[in-house]
Amino acid sequence: MAIKRTSGAWLAAVTVLAACLGGLGSSIAFGEEQTTPVLVVARTVLQGEVIESADLAVTEVVIRDSPHVPASSRQAVIGTRALITLPNGYMLVPGTFGAPKLPDGTTQVSLRLSPSQVPSCPLAGGQWLMLIGLPGMDQEDDSPLLTSARVMFPPVPQVDGTVILDVAVSTLDVNRLVPYLLERRVSVAVVR
Repeated sequence: MAIKRTSGAWLAAVTVLAACLGGLGSSIAFGEEQTTPVLVVARTVLQGEVIESADLAVTEVVIRDSPHVPASSRQAVIGTRALITLPNGYMLVPGTFGAPKLPDGTTQVSLRLSPSQVPSCPLAGGQWLMLIGLPGMDQEDDSPLLTSARVMFPPVPQVDGTVILDVAVSTLDVNRLVPYLLERRVSVAVVR
């Protein structure tokens, strides 16, 4: 009885083909990484400003253990404030938005000022300012009151032409500042 032998070349070809197909399958499985829809900043938001819907966009990125805010959290982010200045294109991460905390030993004061009493440069949260209390006509001492402050919320123009600016002032300075605030005799200067 004769035994038929198969060619060694044919067996080698089948083995090589199987190895190639296996390698191709592995590269497809590992090469197609999952993308995740995340929130990014569509336009710069200064520290302390309220984040609005138009400030956010969605993009798809490959996440490898990096912190991110999923696109599904969009409604939870809208209406909060930027805790740092968020530049255009920045991928939002936890801890960069929420409710700003008032520093210990300070009081939040809302200033209603005319545009001429506020610096024309952008004022982001955290910016140091000098509040200058201007002496009144009936004051014997004509030296101004100088008080350090820090921006909590950037200035917001009002319909009546005034500007509202929220600042953090040392609690010890608030009582001295009140008469100047009531009579709107306060101007703001930027400290660099």
